[in-house]
Amino acid sequence: MSIEDRVNKVLVDGIGIEPAELCLTACLKDNLGIDSTEMVEVIVAMEKEFGVKVPDGVIGGGTTIKDLVSYFGRTVQ
Repeated sequence: MSIEDRVNKVLVDGIGIEPAELCLTACLKDNLGIDSTEMVEVIVAMEKEFGVKVPDGVIGGGTTIKDLVSYFGRTVQ
């Protein structure tokens, strides 16, 4: 499974985003409607999925799916 597929799976299964809403340019806050509480859930779910600790401030409201894919693509070996 690709990094993008894994990121999308976390957003769909863990947060409840509709698969049709997912595209690389979708902004977590503006396009997907993820609020600050859900943002914490996203971070925790991504940490579990990829087995890494995400430093504070790396994932925020302005983050896009492409940003997540790029970050975890660099972080996960």
